[in-house]
Amino acid sequence: MAGPRPPKILTRSRAWGCAAVNQLAFPGLGTVMAGRWTGYLQAALMLAGFCLAMGFMFWYFLCLARFVTGALNDEEFRSHYRQWLWALWSGGGLCVIAWCWSLVSSIAIVRRAAQ
Repeated sequence: MAGPRPPKILTRSRAWGCAAVNQLAFPGLGTVMAGRWTGYLQAALMLAGFCLAMGFMFWYFLCLARFVTGALNDEEFRSHYRQWLWALWSGGGLCVIAWCWSLVSSIAIVRRAAQ
């Protein structure tokens, strides 16, 4: 049975790659790639926010299609999507929090990388 593995030594270029993935692709993934478990929490927060925001957008475009076809009048259209605006704002807020948290993690990863 093997003992615990020593922690990976993160090179400077790999640290910058993790930071780029965190900020440009998917918050949390770069943190996981750097070997930190908090990346899973960042990714979960980002996924939850993304799903909430996209759920609202799906509902909004569905209501818009019904409005354009004449199934809803102007007031009905507004009342149908306004009751779900909380999902848009909550989802966007969660995404911003995840991105900011991953920025802090990215800075820490780059600072702690081997020269």
